Amino acid sequence: MDQRQKQLLKLLDDNGGRLYALLYRLTLRYDVAEDLMQEMFIKLCDFKGFDDVKDLWPYARRVAINLAFDWRRKRANRFVGLDQVSESCSKEDGPVKKAVRQEQADRLLSAVSRLKGAFREIVVLRYLEQVSYEDIGKQIGKTPHHARSICHRARQQLRGMLSSNGSDGTGFGLEACNG
Repeated sequence: MDQRQKQLLKLLDDNGGRLYALLYRLTLRYDVAEDLMQEMFIKLCDFKGFDDVKDLWPYARRVAINLAFDWRRKRANRFVGLDQVSESCSKEDGPVKKAVRQEQADRLLSAVSRLKGAFREIVVLRYLEQVSYEDIGKQIGKTPHHARSICHRARQQLRGMLSSNGSDGTGFGLEACNG
């Protein structure tokens, strides 16, 4: 086994669960998360600049984010049908409510996919990965205050995108984007 394979196996052991969870949260589908996880490791294995990467975890996370949003772009304008939502025994969490929540999450993630570079990455780090502003700042080479500022501007862009799509931005998780 060569050095690259050892590094990839260590990445899988140390962060495989986090990468899979991230892919699931970005695609909202387990089967797609599995496929993208495999595709990500194939891309990492074939990457010519692999030896130049200092820290494999942030690089792999960025590859995963890009793969997930590429997948979302390819299937844009497709909505979840009731047949794709499993029945629930509880009347409070029935298939219609589940489908509505899934569609809202899908619309929010589609809007996030339209954000550019640092905005998209910081939104994913902060709200999907639950990374602190201090850690985000370290990862992007900025101060925590600057990371918070970029995140605030990204939230404003998301609100604008969602309100221009006929929604007022409520019900899309943006209320959680205030911290």
